[in-house]
Amino acid sequence: MDTAAPGRGASPHLLLLAVASLLLLLLSPRAAAQPWPACGSTGRYTANSSYQSNLASLATALPANASRPGALFATGSAGAVPDIAYALALCRGDAANATACGACVATAFQDAQQLCAFAKDAAVYYDACYLRFSNRNFLGDTASNGGELILMNALNVSSPVGAFDAAVRGLLNAAGGYAANSSRRFATGEGAFDAANPTIYGLTQCTPDMSPADCRSCLGGIISMAPQYLSGSQGGRVIRMRCNFRYEVYSFFSGAPSLRLPAPAPPPTPVNVTPTAATPGETPDTNLLSLHLLVWF
Repeated sequence: MDTAAPGRGASPHLLLLAVASLLLLLLSPRAAAQPWPACGSTGRYTANSSYQSNLASLATALPANASRPGALFATGSAGAVPDIAYALALCRGDAANATACGACVATAFQDAQQLCAFAKDAAVYYDACYLRFSNRNFLGDTASNGGELILMNALNVSSPVGAFDAAVRGLLNAAGGYAANSSRRFATGEGAFDAANPTIYGLTQCTPDMSPADCRSCLGGIISMAPQYLSGSQGGRVIRMRCNFRYEVYSFFSGAPSLRLPAPAPPPTPVNVTPTAATPGETPDTNLLSLHLLVWF
């Protein structure tokens, strides 16, 4: 089961209600299709208002733009101040096809307006895509990411937690570097681990309009949160509007991985060294003895 864990540094303009309520979700096909909403606090609009009309325009334009071959991402604005609306949609880089991406974004517009009724600032997250719209222009600053949604698998690993956590971070950092340097800002990876968990699977993604440096910074920020919120969990994810990651002990992405990591090396074993007896009249070289005792294999 996935448990939402509390985030930190959340934007005051986007309240991550799924985080605050510690929402519990079963890992099942039904739960995978269930949205995680986040309702903002930047104002409300009324039915049949200009703002609602502008949202309707975006609800038509963004699914179509995200459905273009190779896109899986779209941003846009509609209207004029004070009723202008901005929106961003991102589909997972392993989406089955562009049509599926557009359908997910269209559903996201419907769900966001129902789950955050008449809120001018709202976001909704799914496994396959996520969407945010707002009366604040959040599109221009790709380095600002606001709050985060944190989801953790309630099942813990039986492997040594420290070693497992280190393997997860190693995989996510490697996949994050790959994603930052790719044109799509997306990567998947596999890492061999141990007999209990033979393979760890990971996914990292940024919005493709980010620079490599901003993507690395965004992913580095959320990966650094894993030890605090996801330690020992069999799976977890952290989602920000501009970047996200996910890892599991089962395969959850489509297609071949972007990279594969070998199993981590076992910890070194200390060598038991018996000091050689000193020649009568000589003083043992304690510095050399210390050096010998630090030899590992």
